Amino acid sequence: MKKLPLILNIVLAIAVIVLYVLYFTSPNKEFKHSSAIDTTKTDVSKGIVYINIDSVYSNYQMYKDVVGDLENKYNVSDAQLKAKQTAFEKNVNDYKYKLERGLITRTEAAQIEQGLAQQQQQLMGLQQQLEGQLAEEQQVAQRKVLNSIMEYLAGLEGEKSYQFVLGTSFGGNVLYANDNFDITKSVTEGLNESYKKLAEENKKDK
Repeated sequence: MKKLPLILNIVLAIAVIVLYVLYFTSPNKEFKHSSAIDTTKTDVSKGIVYINIDSVYSNYQMYKDVVGDLENKYNVSDAQLKAKQTAFEKNVNDYKYKLERGLITRTEAAQIEQGLAQQQQQLMGLQQQLEGQLAEEQQVAQRKVLNSIMEYLAGLEGEKSYQFVLGTSFGGNVLYANDNFDITKSVTEGLNESYKKLAEENKKDK
């Protein structure tokens, strides 16, 4: 029986998504966030900065929560599938035992084989169903995390006249970037602060 894909490894694929060219209009608006790179270190007049995607995801609490939630759902689905598979294997072994010892007639054997075939089909259908559900939930989780990052970056519109926020990752398209243009730390801190605030607001509403 083909095992369900390990969701943790699938979700980690989010980390290689590159947030290329998030364009900010209205560069003259007032600052909305205090997080920014130190202008004494470098000239950001060109408005190009970047974040390290791998670092953001490994330190973003929302991402950690999403991974944990998907792992839990995978474990529940995997346990459900294994229980069904164990029951099927037990029925198969019981059939073989009776058949080898001549404890059932040919008619009974045919009926049992038909039942086992149906059970196997149901088991395969359940596997496909669980895989489909987990794949859909994983895709939605990817979009939620990525969307939260993009919304946060959009909230920085006008700050330091950012025109582009590039995303770097190990083995990605950006092979070198000057550390002076790295806003990963401030973005990660801002994301976690916003996520924590949202979580607290949701608790109050319940």
